[in-house]
Amino acid sequence: MGAASARRFAAGGDCSIVVDRDAERAESVARSIVDGGGAAVSHHVDVANEESVIELADWLRKEHGAVDVLVNCAGLALREGSVVDMTRKAWDLTIAVNLTGTFLMCRHLVPLMAPGSVVVNVSTSGVLRTVSGTDAYIAAKGGVLALTKAMAVSLADRGVRVNVVCPGVFGTEEVEHRLDDPRVMTMLARTAPVGRGYGEPGEFAATVEFLCSPAASFINAAEITVDGGGSA
Repeated sequence: MGAASARRFAAGGDCSIVVDRDAERAESVARSIVDGGGAAVSHHVDVANEESVIELADWLRKEHGAVDVLVNCAGLALREGSVVDMTRKAWDLTIAVNLTGTFLMCRHLVPLMAPGSVVVNVSTSGVLRTVSGTDAYIAAKGGVLALTKAMAVSLADRGVRVNVVCPGVFGTEEVEHRLDDPRVMTMLARTAPVGRGYGEPGEFAATVEFLCSPAASFINAAEITVDGGGSA
C-alpha cells in the first residue's frame, strides 16, 4: 500500500521518497518508479528507532530541503492474541512500530513542512469493528486515530493538515501470506456491500492522493474509512 502510494505520487510528477526497514525492498520500489519514468529515491529507515528517523530528517533537509507530504503507513500486525495471551515483547513492538513510529516520523519531519503541507496517517477499519485476538494492534491503531485528531488541531497554526485513513483488508503480499490466520479470514468473510472482501492497493493510494490534493484543502482531522462498507 505504501508502494502504491509512492507510485501514485510519482505518476503525478512528484518525487517519492520510499522508506522501509528493508533497504532492498525500498530500493526495489524506487527503482521500479524510476524505470517507469518517475522520480523516486529510497532510504533505509526503521520508524520505531528515533536515531534512524533523525538520520532520515537530516538527509531530507540536506538533499531536498522540505517535505510536502508525509504518509505514515508503516505497520506491524503480529499474531499476538488477547491481552492474556500476548507477551510484553509483542505488545511493545506492536506499539513501537504502529503508534510510536507515527509519532517519531511526525516529530522529526513536520518541522520540514511548509504551510499547505499534508500528513496522512494510517489506522485500520478494525478500530470500528474489531476482530478477536488483535488487542495490541487495535490499541496502537486506535492511538493513531486519536493522535491524528490531536495533531490536526495542534498543527493548524503551521498550516499543516492532518487526516487519517482507516483501510480494511487489501490485496497485499502480507495478506496473501496470512490466509491461514483466522483473524484475516474473519475480516475477509465480512463481505462488503460493494461485493468483494478486499480492496486493491491502488484504491488506497487514490484516497491518500486526494487527501493531499488542493481539492481536499478544507478536509482536516478527518477519518476516512476505505473498506467497501465492511465495517458498517
